Amino acid sequence: MSEKKFRYGNIFTYSSLQFSGNLEEYFAKHAKKLVVFLIMPRLKNKDNLVRLYKEGKLIKEEKVQLSDNIFLYYFLWLLNYWRIIFSYFSFNEKIISLSFHPISLFGISLQKMFRHITFVFWIGDYFPPTNLSLTIYQRVKQFYHDRIDYTCYLGDGINKKMNGRIVDTNKRKTVMWGVKPKHLKRKLSKNNFVILFVGVVKESQGIEHIFSFLKENNDCFLNIIGICDAALYKKYKKIIKEYKIEKQIFFPNKFFSDNELNKLSQKSHVGIAIYDTDPNNPTYYTDPGKVKAYVEMGLPVIMSDVSAVSEYIKKYHSGEVIAQDTQAVKKAIAKIKKNYHLYEKGVKAMTDYFYYENYYEKKLKFLEKLK
Repeated sequence: MSEKKFRYGNIFTYSSLQFSGNLEEYFAKHAKKLVVFLIMPRLKNKDNLVRLYKEGKLIKEEKVQLSDNIFLYYFLWLLNYWRIIFSYFSFNEKIISLSFHPISLFGISLQKMFRHITFVFWIGDYFPPTNLSLTIYQRVKQFYHDRIDYTCYLGDGINKKMNGRIVDTNKRKTVMWGVKPKHLKRKLSKNNFVILFVGVVKESQGIEHIFSFLKENNDCFLNIIGICDAALYKKYKKIIKEYKIEKQIFFPNKFFSDNELNKLSQKSHVGIAIYDTDPNNPTYYTDPGKVKAYVEMGLPVIMSDVSAVSEYIKKYHSGEVIAQDTQAVKKAIAKIKKNYHLYEKGVKAMTDYFYYENYYEKKLKFLEKLK
């Protein structure tokens, strides 16, 4: 029996227990060796993992605990990254380090001294430098960006900010999240309309407009699957009580497993992501995983006109792109209700375009030459 040929050699990259473009599954399948560091948000930092795959098989998994303290969180992240690079890979192995955060680029010279490593900086965010800490962060990213040979961007907005224009070459290009349709059997109510929100809950995501909509539409329901800080959770629970919409909202303030989320999505009609459209909002520039997660679950999307992915929602008619206000939510839901099957077809067309196997193989062709 001939030995299986792998598309890539040895890869280190990041992932998450939340949506992260199916990168772990993709590289586990196509890299001869993959080490993936699953990093969770600081609010839920106890579920971090390191996984080792060899020739497509999961060989080892270890838990890594970081910290709630912001400084310790990043310090422990850095220490664990160095530990992973030096303990999971040998001196003789060629490594591709696919990093989404500049923290993995600290000590480049030291890493190259002891490991045969090529860095790929996949920039997943752009934070407008509105204060000193963000100014420093962006300058650090720009510093490494200008010195790393290979760079990807999670959206054209980031690409343009980092280069002054949109660049598309073998060494610098936009690579958005890939999707893997779940083909879930839908169990939709004919009498009630269910809205799904997934992800970290922030004030910039227009959730209060959904509350206002629910107040006037008692046949509509909202599932909020994600976490927020204690102060915001208290504020939203107070609004929910004032509006008398407690029976229309499920908001446990926690993340769900994939199986639990899939079950909820089967009973949901749309996914919603009405971000703040201010250019100072980081989502303005990137490819929000929330939207791609909805599309994977087969849900039409209601989102604001922010990030490059909104153009694909329009192109494939896989949802409605709206302003961040209550009336816009009302109109979008009415349109989707009226032509639901048409939007489902649009979602199918969008998943075909972003199907992770074909999309990543094409976009990440340059990695094959680095093994």
